[in-house]
Amino acid sequence: MFSKTRKFSPARYILIVYFSMIAIGTLLLLLPISTTHSTSPINALFTSTSAFCVTGLIVKDTAIDFTLFGKIVILVLIQIGGLGYMSFSNFLLVLFRRRPNLQQISLAKEEYGLLTMEDVVGFLKSILITAFVFEFVGVFLLFPGFLKVFPLKEALNQAVFHSISAFCNAGFSTISNNISGFYKNPLVSLTIAFLVIVGGLGFFVIREIHLKIKGKHHFFSTHSKLVFIITGILIIFSTAIIFGLEYNNVLWGKSLIHKLIISFFTAVTPRTAGFNVVTTSLLTPTTLLFLILAMYIGASPGGTGGGIKTTTFGALLLWLKSKLLLREDVTVIKRRISTETINKALLIFLLTLLVVVISTLLLTFTEKPVYNMRGLLPILFEEVSAFGTVGLSMGSGHLSTLSLAADFSIWGKLIIIFTMIFGKAGPLMIAATIFKGREMDYRYPKAKILIG
Repeated sequence: MFSKTRKFSPARYILIVYFSMIAIGTLLLLLPISTTHSTSPINALFTSTSAFCVTGLIVKDTAIDFTLFGKIVILVLIQIGGLGYMSFSNFLLVLFRRRPNLQQISLAKEEYGLLTMEDVVGFLKSILITAFVFEFVGVFLLFPGFLKVFPLKEALNQAVFHSISAFCNAGFSTISNNISGFYKNPLVSLTIAFLVIVGGLGFFVIREIHLKIKGKHHFFSTHSKLVFIITGILIIFSTAIIFGLEYNNVLWGKSLIHKLIISFFTAVTPRTAGFNVVTTSLLTPTTLLFLILAMYIGASPGGTGGGIKTTTFGALLLWLKSKLLLREDVTVIKRRISTETINKALLIFLLTLLVVVISTLLLTFTEKPVYNMRGLLPILFEEVSAFGTVGLSMGSGHLSTLSLAADFSIWGKLIIIFTMIFGKAGPLMIAATIFKGREMDYRYPKAKILIG
């Protein structure tokens, strides 16, 4: 699998796999059997990237522009992209009664951001079991909800597609208006929200929950505790903020229960899912800016979502708190966070911010007609949505069922494609494939610089 003459680079190999999967998906979507009418290579590439990177931004209407075969291709890309290439590789190895070798285990550690290589095989197996269990439960709950709207066969198809798309935090929908209006159908909207939350927790956390239920773990790790705390705070706080900001806007005239469902759902999905029960462009500018922040934070490590991750956000807040209180150590739940972890969080924050800002600036240049007509906010929203692998959009100016990226030029779409891959792979993995760091064997004298 790897050349023995070259140093094994898990990050580089994973990126090669990502590009290969996207390329295969693009070729399949270009086949006449995949679309109801021919599509351009750039739109096929965009759709394949969006599906594999579990983003959900669309430049073609999934419901009407793709055939059943095309939708299956998209769904397979979502499933592989959401659960990770190595989990499927492990599944194939198990089928042939083989175990992953050391290099494959190292790849899995890199792809899922694990701290050690201990019991990686068991972790990969738990990913597949967890995913299929929750997706099956999702189909079971969504089917009767969709049955109220669609015929039997169509309801089952919708339940399967949306269950996988929701758990993988993809946001793709085979309904032209996404699930707009489904706040009136709580069995659909709340089930999708539940799947999004679970998929966004991260497989490491889900596995710990499973082991604790079975009695094999007597306590949660600090990582899982931090994920629970940050996720809970973000969902509750975001729900309250959206409820207040939209009370006299999109929530106007709706019943209290519907207001709460819309607020809760709109708070959950920017955490990398991309489903919407109300039209995103109708939200107030303040709400949209708040959603940009939520999309930038994203889900938790080792899961199906993107963004800088909840634990990175939490570590940065704890670091800021320690500095303001003039404390040397950064602590959480009676544990000290290492300097290495804090430095990693700061690096992720700065790298991602740099990429988002530069990409947004480039889009204002390449997409001048869109910028002149719509302004900066929709472009920034689209860019952050791509980075967070979310899929929410303020919509195309030509067809409201499509993302704003549908109005972009080829260069604009390529920028969004790069951003989606960057958000999926992660800044540290991208950096590891480009730069080869080496510790200097000498040190310069200290410099004094005025700050602030």
